[in-house]
Amino acid sequence: MGVSESPPGGERTDTKLFSSLLEQGRLKEAKQLLRKGLPDDVPGAWKAILDMRTRDSPVDTASIYWDTVDTCFGGRDLEDCVDRTPGCTDSTHTPSYSLDKNSRAQVCRLVTCLAYNSPDVPYCPLLFPAAAVLRTHLSEEDCFGVLCMMVDPPKDVLYFTQSKRSWDIAGKVLKPLAERFMKKHISTLDRVCGRDLVEQALSGWLWWIFEDLPFCYLERIFTSFLLEGHKVLYRTGLAIIKIFSKQTSKSGGQLASDLAAGGICKELPKFCRNLDIPVNELIEAAFKIQRFSKADIVKSTLKIEMELKSRLSFKEDGGRRRSNCEMLSSDAVEEIIAVSDTLSYKQLTKLWSLIPERMTMVMPKLVYSSNDHGTSIKTFYNRSENYEPTILLIKSTAGDVFGAYCSTAWNVRNEQDERGLRQRYFGTGETFLFKVNGENIEKFSWVGEHQDPDEKSGR
Repeated sequence: MGVSESPPGGERTDTKLFSSLLEQGRLKEAKQLLRKGLPDDVPGAWKAILDMRTRDSPVDTASIYWDTVDTCFGGRDLEDCVDRTPGCTDSTHTPSYSLDKNSRAQVCRLVTCLAYNSPDVPYCPLLFPAAAVLRTHLSEEDCFGVLCMMVDPPKDVLYFTQSKRSWDIAGKVLKPLAERFMKKHISTLDRVCGRDLVEQALSGWLWWIFEDLPFCYLERIFTSFLLEGHKVLYRTGLAIIKIFSKQTSKSGGQLASDLAAGGICKELPKFCRNLDIPVNELIEAAFKIQRFSKADIVKSTLKIEMELKSRLSFKEDGGRRRSNCEMLSSDAVEEIIAVSDTLSYKQLTKLWSLIPERMTMVMPKLVYSSNDHGTSIKTFYNRSENYEPTILLIKSTAGDVFGAYCSTAWNVRNEQDERGLRQRYFGTGETFLFKVNGENIEKFSWVGEHQDPDEKSGR
């Protein structure tokens, strides 16, 4: 896989004309122009898209970038950046696109700095591939500017999923879209391979584009993706299904035999890696899908999201009483464990037995998870401060699990005492800390319970 100077079967489009169309607000014409061929000045076209998207809110991202580099790495030596990636990326999917060692190190530096400045982005697997594609044509600081725009885009466009749950949902969305817009072709694959295996294979469709397709295809797709957003990726995924299905039918049984031997999960990525049709043929197949819009993606995404939530939804049981056998319903446990593997069912029910009895009659609600909402303390406060009481659960990098039962709301921290100072401590005697030891929960109660009168008066 490498950087292509002239994609087979593709023509070059006029970057100056493209930039002029963007400046004049003629977005539809600019889209059509890009679909005809790769710009004759790719970095110029990408910068024109960035300028168009950030026209109303320009930011000096170059100075922010180098300040962040100094903060994160203590200097600008690339040796400190080699293969260092943040937790929001997927370390098993870090394609280089034939970048040299230094350029790859710069990509690692880019995504690390972006993650540092975007603590509310907990999981974004496409961040590294996007940075690597951009680095094939742009300088580091220009790449950073584009990535900042993609992570925090204007309201009319979306580029990345930014949580583990939304990434998993995106992997499931292509199948129902294919059943609607590629019914004949997806039916063929279901018949040959089986529905379950096809669904499994399609869950990795984004990697067909960013890891399996030769770079000459990806370069074209990415340029339109940068202008139009994520719907370009869905169109490309559907086009690949169509072309793959046609090849299955035309191969005289050979591809069908390969599918039977290796399975579609293996053969479909292999098909993408060996794709040898003209680039324009793939692009045309993607954009010829009729009546396909962002609304279809949104509708399918919401449907799958609701289906997942319905499996985890709370069941009303009409005045359930607390018992020693089950003080927390399995449905409530599943709702919490679904986004956090920190506690087992047994651990969670033991923790539930420690909280005040009157609170066990209330079904719990997960209001904040670093997996879904990032690691910003501001986000934590915004999402949790109006709830009372709350359970705070923390897992350290060393694997220790501990937390607190907070009997008052977090917004009490902003209240002032008689001297006008913010409260240093808040809570009641019901507040306690806890630590998870294996399947047991160790409770640390309010110290006031264990102090004698002399100790209390001397506080």
